[in-house]
This record gives sequence, C-alpha cells and structure tokens, in this order.
Amino acid sequence: MELHEEIGAVRRETVLDAPRDEVWERVASPEGLETWLADEIDLPAVEPGASGTVVEDGIRRHVTIEEVEAGRRVALSWCAEDGDPSLVELTLDDTDDEAATRLVVVEIPLVTLRIASITTVRAASAARGPQMAAAALA
Repeated sequence: MELHEEIGAVRRETVLDAPRDEVWERVASPEGLETWLADEIDLPAVEPGASGTVVEDGIRRHVTIEEVEAGRRVALSWCAEDGDPSLVELTLDDTDDEAATRLVVVEIPLVTLRIASITTVRAASAARGPQMAAAALA
C-alpha cells in the first residue's frame, strides 16, 4: 500500500500528448478546467484567493484557489455541501518526450492534513520539548 492510499488520498497520473504550455492553458483558466476537471465551473480566475463553485456528476462543490505556481502547479480546496473539505493539487511535470506532459492530480482530505499536523507537533514536543512544539505551530 502506498502512502497516499494510507492517508485516504486519491492520486491520478496521466501523460498527455501535448507540451507543458498547452497543458498549462487547461489548468490555469476556468475555461480550460471546465474541459476536463468538472462539468461546470463558476470561478472568476485561477489565482490565489479566487473562489466559486464546480459541479461534477451533479455534485456542487465550493472551491477556493489556494496557490498557483505558474506553468507548474495549482492547489485548490473544495468541499461539497454535506462533504468534507479536500486539498487538490494539479501538478505538471516534464517527460523524456518534450512534446508530452505528465499531469498528476492528488486529492487529500483536509482532516488527514490536520491529523498529520497534530501528530507532528506532538512528536516534536515529546522529542525536543515545548519550545519545538511552539515553533511548529508558529
């Protein structure tokens, strides 16, 4: 079992027959995302702080763009009305073929990240004392 499976994350990877700049156009705009990520996207832009909604298979999720690393990565958080929030990362990587791009999509439930943070702080506190735990929380 891989780590992403152990923490409840979903990881998908595909190699697209297109150079990175073309794939980035499908990742870095609401119109581009609507061609493959969701059936419907109501988002003003793909930039940090932008928020809106996505609909996929009839499920509406509130979405907020968290981070953008131009040409490489978009991180967003989303949550269905009765669901748990998740962090979704869309990452582009080069391949041996300059005309192809690897797209990796990872969705991690935020509760998993919270548990990992608490575990890390507790371990730091036990190993190094309260100063280390305080530094980890800062």
